[in-house]
Amino acid sequence: MQSRTKKLIPSEGTNGSEDRLSEMPDHLIVHILSFMPTLHAVKTMLLRRFGNLWTLVPTLTFDLEEYDQVIWPEEEDETIHEVFSSFARFIRKVLMLHKRHTIDSFHLSMKPFDVEFKDPKLIDDVQMWLRFAIDRQVKDLNLSFNGYDDLVLPHSIFMSQSLITLTLHGCMLEHQPNVHMGTLRELSLVNVKGSGQVFNQLILGCPSLRELNINISNLSHVLNITSPSVSKLCLEIYHPDLCITLSCPNMKNLDILVCGIIQSFMVDAIDVSSLQKMNVKGLPTGSLSLFKTFLRQFRNVEVVTWSCHALETLSWGRKIKFPRTKWKRLVLRPLWDDNRCVQVILELLKSSVKLEELILHNYFSHDDQGYGCIESSTTSTYVMPLLKKVTIHRYGRFSKAQLQVVEIVLQNAILLEQLVIHGNRNLTAVNELNFVKQVSKFRRASANATVIFD
Repeated sequence: MQSRTKKLIPSEGTNGSEDRLSEMPDHLIVHILSFMPTLHAVKTMLLRRFGNLWTLVPTLTFDLEEYDQVIWPEEEDETIHEVFSSFARFIRKVLMLHKRHTIDSFHLSMKPFDVEFKDPKLIDDVQMWLRFAIDRQVKDLNLSFNGYDDLVLPHSIFMSQSLITLTLHGCMLEHQPNVHMGTLRELSLVNVKGSGQVFNQLILGCPSLRELNINISNLSHVLNITSPSVSKLCLEIYHPDLCITLSCPNMKNLDILVCGIIQSFMVDAIDVSSLQKMNVKGLPTGSLSLFKTFLRQFRNVEVVTWSCHALETLSWGRKIKFPRTKWKRLVLRPLWDDNRCVQVILELLKSSVKLEELILHNYFSHDDQGYGCIESSTTSTYVMPLLKKVTIHRYGRFSKAQLQVVEIVLQNAILLEQLVIHGNRNLTAVNELNFVKQVSKFRRASANATVIFD
């Protein structure tokens, strides 16, 4: 029997010996390498086609944790100092060989290693790397440390005229002779140590700033946030012994989270005249009068979102009566099995006399179906003269509290057009049928109101 040998013949229109990688232009390979961590980009030099193209990438990313996992096997008992020394040598070689005159981004992360910057050589190394980035006119600088008080950031960072995005995590800010980052549009300060005066100086030195993110836990006394250019502000404060003054006349979006037991926390909204959306993620426990002051300062915002945690904090006041607001759209994420949270919802509705749209999300902390009935004394007449649409998301179980809120809305919203209820995949046919039957019995103040189950 003769053996048969199959010969692979290239299909028409293709070249069997074609090497697509070899034909790929250099600039495209460099573009691909720019999405890789620098450690992996450097390794491509072992491939003949890639060669030293990694030296032309516009992005440099150095991550100490990743370096430790890739370079040092788990079974080896290396010390932190050994890992960092090797990491530092790697960065020095990369920067020495890098050929691009400008870079788009420089990311340096030394978390979660608890390296103390006591060695002057280590401090000099890091400062040299940062000066390299600034000298190459970096646009995006992201520095993530682990609370290194001995590391002082180079002054050249705060005088950069190329930076567009600056992220500082776990480092120390000191007073600078002057600060002027004329091109900076986004600034993020996470777990950064420094005085309120230093923060103020930094913010004022960014005349083009659009987005500001502050996440701190060790700042006390006063934080003045004054910026005529900021349009979005995100505040996360974990030690509320603080007075925050806001003078941001062009700010349109505000996210705020404050945790802890209230001591002297206060927000003084000097000028937030352009504010359109506010997301209240959390408030400190404490005086209800301070909460009312907080609400009063933001009564003209159009769209307001309240998280489960924030609603729970508001519910701790025994006599809840909030100042009138001009909110047009209200997004609430309550725990439906918490009577106090549901009562807060009703009081917020009562105070929101300009409300046009209400969005309710569905959350429970217990498994008891039907739990969370509102006291009859709280179901008195409400005025909802402008409310036109109500949406309930993720409805998936029966709740008397939900039914009572729906009933109150249907009975008092004289211009209501739609009540839309979005179920989830856990919704059983029996629960849906029971809910439909209950809702269909409620009196409707608006003849045009329709109930839609989706």
